[in-house]
Amino acid sequence: MKKGLRLWGVLTLVFTIVLLIVTSILYGLVLIQNSTFIRSNEEHLLLSVGKQLAIDPQVTTALEEGRSNDQLEAYTNEVTHIHGLDFVVVMDMQAIRLTHPDETQIGKHFEGGDEVTALEGKEHVSVSEGTLGRSLRGFVPVYSLTESQKQIGVVALGIRMQSLSALVKSSREGYLLALALSITIAAFAATGLAYYLKRQLHNLEPKEISRLFEERNAMLEETKDAVIVLDLNQQINLANIAANELYQKNSGHNDSLVGKHLQDLILQTDAVDLERNVEQLYRQNGQDFLFSSAPINVDQKRIGWIVFLRNATESLFVMDQLANTTAYASALQSQSHEFMNKLHVIYGLADLKAYDELKIYLDDILTPEKEFSHRLSFLVQNPQVAGFLIGERQKFFERKIHLMIEISPEIPANSQEVETKSLIDLYRYIHHVLLQLNTIEDLRIEIHHETGLLTTTYTIQLTTTDQQQLQDSFHSNYFQQMLKDYQAEFLIEEQPNFVVLQLQTHYHGVIK
Repeated sequence: MKKGLRLWGVLTLVFTIVLLIVTSILYGLVLIQNSTFIRSNEEHLLLSVGKQLAIDPQVTTALEEGRSNDQLEAYTNEVTHIHGLDFVVVMDMQAIRLTHPDETQIGKHFEGGDEVTALEGKEHVSVSEGTLGRSLRGFVPVYSLTESQKQIGVVALGIRMQSLSALVKSSREGYLLALALSITIAAFAATGLAYYLKRQLHNLEPKEISRLFEERNAMLEETKDAVIVLDLNQQINLANIAANELYQKNSGHNDSLVGKHLQDLILQTDAVDLERNVEQLYRQNGQDFLFSSAPINVDQKRIGWIVFLRNATESLFVMDQLANTTAYASALQSQSHEFMNKLHVIYGLADLKAYDELKIYLDDILTPEKEFSHRLSFLVQNPQVAGFLIGERQKFFERKIHLMIEISPEIPANSQEVETKSLIDLYRYIHHVLLQLNTIEDLRIEIHHETGLLTTTYTIQLTTTDQQQLQDSFHSNYFQQMLKDYQAEFLIEEQPNFVVLQLQTHYHGVIK
């Protein structure tokens, strides 16, 4: 398939043609104006010199005497030479020449017929045919020096049209050079401008730009995550369908998000940081989101950000499952070794026929797990909370953390699912933070239930460094927003070698 001109070639051709047309028009206008200007100057010169000659005593004397002389002829020829004229003719009132460049024409009638106006006392300029050919002529009446109102003749001055054309032509040579130089500069400028524009378009052709634009729109519009583009003033310049739907759901408005401020979508902008290129947990209206942003730079200059806002429910679930799977695999490896050791002990006792010792050994192995599950089922009458605590105990056990749970009095069932969900969500976040610390060996949890309140106290032995990490995690905007949404209170009491965490939540249990 035959390819058309590339964008660089098209831009260069278009710019060059436009510049040529504009330059040619300007050149034509300059030539016209220059010709008009030269003719106007020559006309002014003819009349100015003619007026000077009209008051010259040699001219007036010769006209009053009605005859020419050598001195006047020489004088007019000198004036002709000085001012670059082709002729200066002095004539009387009958249009008889008293001077002429050609001495054979002296004493003859002036030719052309355009002297009549001057013989009537009016100066003027005209173009006519004479003995020297077609010429531009200027006529100035001559009056007597003694009688100012008496006209005694006319002074005619002229330059042949051929000479005038030569003068115009010589003046055009400079313009031709300027035109050639302008066209050369324009060609280089057009090429450079086309190259610059092509660079600005990342060396892409129009079809490629159109395809990329459609692909970008398809990606933005079809993704389920909210995507927005901000300028430096945090004003939204672009928003996909998911972002508009989220905004309309939160605000109740049906208008577009484009042109609005970031705060119209993210109500607590101080809870997120655009400069951090990592995913940040953000909570709004009881919904968890993963917030991430990246700067947009053009020519190494910041012009804005692109922001992604993703529903964190599924992501957090996947992350939790992944963490559990990793911990399970690690624990399975450790437990398989421990299981083999116990199996060897059982096999040895059975081989020695020490059945009494074997029974005691088996009771020691099986009783703790049974007792924990049995006691928890009596102390925690909320099956969701009980199941969660059993699962959490297993997590800590896999991390080699000794977990002790004390419950007093018993935790009744709760008919309000919201309070149960809130309690489990807060437990899950706190336990996630604690599992990130690798220095914990013992963890004590005390759960105390009063009327309408459930107080959970964690006692942990920690170093100063780990205490600071714990402070940072629990002072995050995400956790603080969670506490606010669930109307819970959280306190941290730091001691030199241990930390006490206290969580207080609403729990309206029903004792059966």
